[in-house]
Amino acid sequence: MYSIVTGGAGFIGSNLVDALVKRGDRILVIDNLSAGRLENIQKHIDSGRVEFLNADLRAQSGWEKSFAGADRVFHIAADPDVRASAGIPKPVFESNTAATINVLEAMRNNGVKTIVFTSTSTVYGEADVIPTPEDYSPMIPISIYAGSKLAAEAMIASYAYTFDMRAVVFRFANIIGPRSSHGVIWDFVHKLMDNPKELEILGDGKQSKSYFEVSACVDAVLFAVDNSKDT
Repeated sequence: MYSIVTGGAGFIGSNLVDALVKRGDRILVIDNLSAGRLENIQKHIDSGRVEFLNADLRAQSGWEKSFAGADRVFHIAADPDVRASAGIPKPVFESNTAATINVLEAMRNNGVKTIVFTSTSTVYGEADVIPTPEDYSPMIPISIYAGSKLAAEAMIASYAYTFDMRAVVFRFANIIGPRSSHGVIWDFVHKLMDNPKELEILGDGKQSKSYFEVSACVDAVLFAVDNSKDT
């Protein structure tokens, strides 16, 4: 199985690469290292189990040729900075929506039929139902980041329908674990490392939040990819 992992040097991507290596996949990681770190997958590169291509998916600069012969694409590359997107929306659109269209075009032009996409639970906006079911509507994203991801989902759905592709989409929320570089838990840990006696929080401290450990997340992704039948 030839699997391409965009954003494969990042937090979730590199943990997915670990799992795919154990399965014996041939793997190509495409990452511009804006958020990912090569050290996350270096051992696999050194062993010859993983190929690495430093490329920016926002520009069609030749990386598309590497899709030839691929069986599936795990499209994880994204700009996850919700706060920054509020101030400067266009770069987030380019990273999360336009880059996804470029990936879809590379798939279409090379006959790759399966895309696995990591979206976000923020596409639901401020949902009235908690926990929120998958088919909850209307989806009203309240951040530029969420809007860019929902737009990417729409493009994936349209390509799947128009060009007979198979698409598996996940809406993640609060993934934690090794190699994480942002998020509430990451912030808390680093704040406590700086000052173990004081922790600044938002709200009254009574809020609750669910988290999903990254290895369990990867297991769930692969289970769904292995067992889902519908686009």
